[in-house]
Amino acid sequence: MAFYRTYRPQVIGEIDNAVVRQTLLSLLSKPKKDLPHAYFFSGPRGAGKTTAARLIAKLFNCEKLTKTGPCGSCEQCVTIAEGRNLDVLELDAASNRGIDEIRQLRDGIALTPVLGTHKIYIIDEVHMLTTEAFNALLKTLEEPPSHAVFVLATTDPQKVPVTIQSRCVPVTFVRATHEELMSALSRIVKKEKIEIDKEALTLIIQSVDGSFRDAVKFLEQASFHKGKIGEKTIHTMLSLSTSLEIAEFNGAFLARDSKKSLEAIQRALDAGMDMKNFLTQSLENFHTLLLTDVTNKNVQEAIRKLSTAYTEMRTSVISQLPLELAVVEFCNETSNKQQVTSKKDTIAPDVYHVARHMSPPSDSLTLDHLVNHWADIIAELKPFNHSVAGVMRSARPASIKDGIVTIEAFYTFHKDKLSENKSREAIAVVLKKLFGEKVLVEIVLGKK
Repeated sequence: MAFYRTYRPQVIGEIDNAVVRQTLLSLLSKPKKDLPHAYFFSGPRGAGKTTAARLIAKLFNCEKLTKTGPCGSCEQCVTIAEGRNLDVLELDAASNRGIDEIRQLRDGIALTPVLGTHKIYIIDEVHMLTTEAFNALLKTLEEPPSHAVFVLATTDPQKVPVTIQSRCVPVTFVRATHEELMSALSRIVKKEKIEIDKEALTLIIQSVDGSFRDAVKFLEQASFHKGKIGEKTIHTMLSLSTSLEIAEFNGAFLARDSKKSLEAIQRALDAGMDMKNFLTQSLENFHTLLLTDVTNKNVQEAIRKLSTAYTEMRTSVISQLPLELAVVEFCNETSNKQQVTSKKDTIAPDVYHVARHMSPPSDSLTLDHLVNHWADIIAELKPFNHSVAGVMRSARPASIKDGIVTIEAFYTFHKDKLSENKSREAIAVVLKKLFGEKVLVEIVLGKK
C-alpha cells in the first residue's frame, strides 16, 4: 500500500499539523449532541482535509471514544479508515457536481444510520458544484436530521456561496511548516527503515510547498533507490535546478532581459526540470537578495511578479506559461522616462508570430479586437487543448465589461465544455498572451 495511505493519521494525536490537531481536540469538550452538524474545510491540496474529515466521522461514530479522541481500532474506526463504512459517504464534487447527485444525497439523508449513530457526508472540492446543486445543498444544510453530519472541503473557498459557508463551522488548513513535515517524514523513515540524509529530507520538504501528501509521495519514490539516499538522488528525482541555472535566470530577469530569461526557462524545460521547483528556488534566491537590501524596489517587484506566477501555476494547463507571462510583463514594464524600443524582444517567441500581425495594443481590450482576431485566438488555443479550440470555432465573443469577457456558445454541450475551469483558464491565458490584459472568461448560451 502507498505510504500516504499507510501512514495517514488514524487518531487525532497522529496529526502533525498543530492547528488542525488542536481544532479537532476542541470538539471533544462537548457531547456529540451539542456539536455542529456541518464543517467547512478550506485550504491547499495535500494539507490533510480528507484525513481530518474522516477523523470527524470517527469522532461521531467511534465505539470507544476517549478524552483524546477516536480510538482508531474499533469496527467503526477501521471501516471508516478503509473507506468501506456504510454510514460515511464521500462525494467528489469535481465529477458529481450536478443537482441530481445532491438530490440523491438529500433523499438518502432521511434514512437512519446502518451501524453507527450518525451518517457523515464528506463532499470534496465542493466549489465545483453547480448553482442548482448549491441551492439543493443549502436546503439540506438548513434542515438536517439529527443524525446527519456534513464536512465540505475545498481548495477554492471563494467560489462557495456565503449562504453555504454561513451554515458551517469554518476550519482553515494552512500549509505545513518545515518542522511538521520533517516530523511526518521522520516517522515514516523510522518505520520503513529508510537510509536517507537529513539534507535529502530537507530538499524534499523545500520542494512540496507545505503539502503532506506530496512530501510523503516523494519520500516513497526516493525509497526505491538502492543504498543511502543523499541530496544528489533527490535532485535527480525531482528534476531540481542547479544553483548556476537559477542564478542565470534570476540575473536575466532582474536585468529585465526577456530574451535571456525565456531562453533560461526553455533550457530548464529541455532538461526535464519541474517548473514549480524551478520557480520555488528562484523565489528563495530573490528572498535572500531582498534581506540583504530591503530598499531594492526592483527586487521587490520581481518577487511580487514571480509570486503571482507561482499562484497561477497551480491551475495552469501549461505549467511554464505563468512564468513566461511574468517574464514578458516584468521585462515590459518601464519607468516614466523609458520606453521599450524592441517589441519583439519583449514578447515570448511562441506568441510573436501572431502578435506581429495584430493591431498595436490599445489602452483596453475591446469587443472589436476579439472579433477581428478570433481566428488568432483559436489558433493559439490549439496547443493548449485541441478540443477547446474546435468548440471555439462555433462560438463567438459577445461582450467585454469590467474585465469579464463573455463568450456565446450555441449548443449546451459546447457551453458545458467551455465552462469547465481548465477551458476558461486556457482562454484567459491566451487572451493575456495576445492582448496583454488579464481577464475573466464567462460562457453563456446564445441564441442560434
